[in-house]
Amino acid sequence: MTSNSRYDVGSSSNPSPPLTESKNYIGEKAKQILATRQVEEIANLVTKLCYGKETKETEESSKLLYKSFTKHFPKVLSKKLFQLYRLAPVTPKIRSFALTLLDSLLIDLEDSRFDWNTESLKHIKTHLTACLVEQETSDHDFKLLSRIVSRVAVDIFINNISWDELLAYMLSLNQNKRLLLIFSDLPMVLDEEFLIPLLEDDLHLKIISGLLSSDSEDEEWCLAFGAGFSLILQLVNLEKKDLVWDLVYVVVHSVREMVNVKRREIVVRKGFMKLVKKVRREAMRFREAEYEVVSRLALMLKSVNGVCEATEMAAKMIHEVLDRYYMGGEALDLALINQSLEMLKSCK
Repeated sequence: MTSNSRYDVGSSSNPSPPLTESKNYIGEKAKQILATRQVEEIANLVTKLCYGKETKETEESSKLLYKSFTKHFPKVLSKKLFQLYRLAPVTPKIRSFALTLLDSLLIDLEDSRFDWNTESLKHIKTHLTACLVEQETSDHDFKLLSRIVSRVAVDIFINNISWDELLAYMLSLNQNKRLLLIFSDLPMVLDEEFLIPLLEDDLHLKIISGLLSSDSEDEEWCLAFGAGFSLILQLVNLEKKDLVWDLVYVVVHSVREMVNVKRREIVVRKGFMKLVKKVRREAMRFREAEYEVVSRLALMLKSVNGVCEATEMAAKMIHEVLDRYYMGGEALDLALINQSLEMLKSCK
């Protein structure tokens, strides 16, 4: 349906008002979009933002309108973007761009310590589950959805909101790559009720297979490496000490094989940088136990024989980021360093 409103963004017959009227225009347009359940107008706006084929004034109006939503109506905007992705008859490019905008919005809200209420979180997880379960998704869109899941999962689990639908979806996945990706993106706040069914479904064995199988592609190894690190954090949080160190040794052995046997050090370096990003995001939630395990793992990775200087520096960054973001973190003492080196020797 085509709207007859004088405020249609970028309409050739009803061009956006000049920037001198932008405040009134933005206010009226925001009210108009909020007042309807239809997605045509948000689709129109997202399309303009995606392609940018406008005059300078109309392009600026579109950006100002979107900025108004992000600042004043983030909850409504997130809902509209979900609806656009799920329901609107738009091109795959626009659907993907809607997810990109949503991911960016959630990053900004996370940085500003935005406080989601319980009702909003339940709505978001319902939309997210529907996006994952009800529709075919490209690999690109799935990566975006996985990141979005990770951004809202912290608040969902901290607020003790169950996410049985996400667990059921992960258990149903036949594609190991997607399972490893979505698990590696999840924060380390999963409760035992969520994690144990995944372990019973052999998540740890799927990770080990991705790390050690001679048939693993570079992408699968990276995903398994990230998922292995995430599982280590989850197991520390659940005080599964024996499983933690078993997995640590598998991870270190896998890195050694990739560097010295498969000669895929560039892939290893990429995996290390993923860990840097993960530690940066999680370190503020670390307790002493997580700090100790990550510190020792970083040292063991840095000390793997055969790595070049660039890879060694990437491993060193894990520890530097850990100390920078860990609340109350301290440098490792000499005794702990020597103990880690002895463990590394025993893995040879």
